[in-house]
Amino acid sequence: MLDCIALFLWPLNTVMKQIHVEASSYCNARCPLCPRSLHGYKVEGVYPEVHLQLDKFKECLAQFPKREFVYFNGNLGDPMMNPNILELTAMTGCRTSVTTNSSIGSRHTWEQFAKNNIEVRFSIDGLQDTNHLYRQDVEWNKIMDRVKWFIGAGGTATWKWVPFKHNSHQTDQARELSKKLGFRDFLVEDQGRNYGPALDKDGNVTHWILPADGSRGPGKYNVPAGVSRYKETHENFIPEEKVYQIDCEHERDQSIYIDAQGRIGTCCYQGFDLPGVPFIKLEDLSKLKETWPTKKCNSVCAMSCGN
Repeated sequence: MLDCIALFLWPLNTVMKQIHVEASSYCNARCPLCPRSLHGYKVEGVYPEVHLQLDKFKECLAQFPKREFVYFNGNLGDPMMNPNILELTAMTGCRTSVTTNSSIGSRHTWEQFAKNNIEVRFSIDGLQDTNHLYRQDVEWNKIMDRVKWFIGAGGTATWKWVPFKHNSHQTDQARELSKKLGFRDFLVEDQGRNYGPALDKDGNVTHWILPADGSRGPGKYNVPAGVSRYKETHENFIPEEKVYQIDCEHERDQSIYIDAQGRIGTCCYQGFDLPGVPFIKLEDLSKLKETWPTKKCNSVCAMSCGN
């Protein structure tokens, strides 16, 4: 079976240098602008919750012998939710990083990351009084424990900060704290997702996430209508037939994506399981040879990324 797959992959398996891995589609946080939920309110039955299995990951890795960098970065979940995250990161055979909301994992795991030279990006979008406004259900004290465990064991850490109106006044203070704690870098990354309501576990609007520049204020949000639209999108999504020509970042960076089910796709935007947008599976990777050279991408790529 694998010999046949390798034929499909040629020459992709000889050029792919970076691999984006979703180790788990479970998450302990309820970030309001993450697509895994409706503004922090979980709508049941939309996304499968699974952990990437060791044997499946081993099979996927074998297809890309020229890999130089593997990064575990959640698409719908947090990599630290996978109970085998230590084993997964140890399998890569190259430079490896983990991006996480930073509030889970045992001390042993974090110290072992440091010993194994695993780089970690801590997604912390505020200080003690503000981080929870976006990283809902993430506890500050647990973050600080894991930061100290990892850096104290010699780990290389980066603080990744997403600016919003509720935390923009704290950016300099957070940067200074990062230096005090021993972070190597402090990165401010505006991801473009910066506006919308935050819902609690019962579906009630508790506050609004607003852009850092103050260009928009709180709005009105109809929760039942939002739930209906959310379900409709995932059950009956019809992509446009228009073919877009975009500069694909993953093609340019020679990067590929592995989701928590062990499927290989072009990038994480293929990982939302929308009807009409079939995931490019391992045995179908020959399709990438047709797509990337022409830079013709489907509407999901253009909607989600546009790059």
